[in-house]
Amino acid sequence: MKKRIDKKAQQILGLSFGVIFSIILIVFFIAIVGIVIKSFLQTGDCAKLGIFTDSFKSDVRKSWNSQYDKHAFNGRLPSGIDYICFANLSAPVKGGFEDIGYDLGLFVGRRANTFFYPTTKACENPYNQIDHLDIEGMTKRNNPNCISVVRGKVELQVEKELNDRFVNVG
Repeated sequence: MKKRIDKKAQQILGLSFGVIFSIILIVFFIAIVGIVIKSFLQTGDCAKLGIFTDSFKSDVRKSWNSQYDKHAFNGRLPSGIDYICFANLSAPVKGGFEDIGYDLGLFVGRRANTFFYPTTKACENPYNQIDHLDIEGMTKRNNPNCISVVRGKVELQVEKELNDRFVNVG
């Protein structure tokens, strides 16, 4: 009778090399699929930010071009964004969102008046310059003036009175 010599892994686990190798490959493929899915979700969040910004810019421009306008702008943002803030970076920080204002101080010197907070969740686009906004009026009491995002939805009140030069958002 011939004595069979088993490999150490087969002795310990009772599995052949082919089965162990297959299990390792399955775990590897599952990890790769998880990474790819996470990447697609992050890309979707960045696309939401871009779509929101473009839609909001267009809405403000439309309001600015009209003589009188008052409406609610409803937007969708990624779930990681807690606030959309309007700030005058050349004025001192004051009001109820001072901690956010100090964080936004990193962007002093950039052409920006609209911010997504927390900035780390805003892809690589935490700030924007929205033209035709009355930033000085909007930040008179609170600088920055922040509006909460609830479950990825935000409602901004956009208004322009008859003799206003700029659009107010609140």
